[in-house]
Amino acid sequence: MREKSEISLEEFDLWLKTKFTDVFWFKGHKFEKTEGEDIILVDGGLFTKEEAKKLFKMLNSRNPFIRFNATILIWERNGFLTKIIITLAIVAIVLIYIKVRR
Repeated sequence: MREKSEISLEEFDLWLKTKFTDVFWFKGHKFEKTEGEDIILVDGGLFTKEEAKKLFKMLNSRNPFIRFNATILIWERNGFLTKIIITLAIVAIVLIYIKVRR
């Protein structure tokens, strides 16, 4: 099992180093190179190569909390987390308003 994750990391490093710009899918997340050398798009969020490599290691971890933290980081970068927080705030305001009106 350990060799499989190391091979995946080696494949990801090879993908980062080459000029090949095809999309790299990993556990449901889309890693995509941009025109610039140091920028990687992960599900629409901008990351540097080093950040993308760390994110890949987090997603490849066996610890579910580390994988969840990686997903939260991706959501934060692509704006999805902000939308969730705004939606929850609006729902909370509506519930408070309904509670106060009674």
